[in-house]
Amino acid sequence: MNDLVGIVVDGEGDYASLKKRFQRGFKVLKTDGPRGHTAASQEIARKSRKQIGILAAFRCNRAIVLVDLEERPDSYDMFLANLRGSFEVIPFPIPISVAVANTMIENWFLADIEYLSGKRAFLKQGLAQKNYEGTNGKKELKQCMRQGISYSETKHGPQLFEILRFDFARTNSRSFDDFLSHLGDPQRPD
Repeated sequence: MNDLVGIVVDGEGDYASLKKRFQRGFKVLKTDGPRGHTAASQEIARKSRKQIGILAAFRCNRAIVLVDLEERPDSYDMFLANLRGSFEVIPFPIPISVAVANTMIENWFLADIEYLSGKRAFLKQGLAQKNYEGTNGKKELKQCMRQGISYSETKHGPQLFEILRFDFARTNSRSFDDFLSHLGDPQRPD
């Protein structure tokens, strides 16, 4: 029996990036529920029922709901615990895992920026690796772009995510490591 994994994301850039990398064996959907840094954990869980139902209809065996921490007042650990607790009390038709990007998906790209800067012409060359977890990833990534190039979540994000070295990036991002732990075998061929 093949393991079909559903992934629900909360933004256009996240959707484009994950859809580019996770094709065969995955079904990626974008939520139409509450998004952004003001959405409460309970509301995110409640509004995920539609997407989880769609994934179950696609015969996904399980699903991961991926949310960005953004600028929420709670710490990463507190928000993740609250969000997971909110999902645990709702009966879903398939098993659900919850992951939170700290602070946004761009932080995951930055977790391998030294490598990526040597592979993508729109990035400054020779960038040094450092810890970006918990920073404003989008702002940091914009500073990594070559002069005259404006970062586009839906254009550049997928180009970065498709070559991101998962094994390396997970060592620089605890939130990415957590996401991958729920994913299963992220290196399986597309």
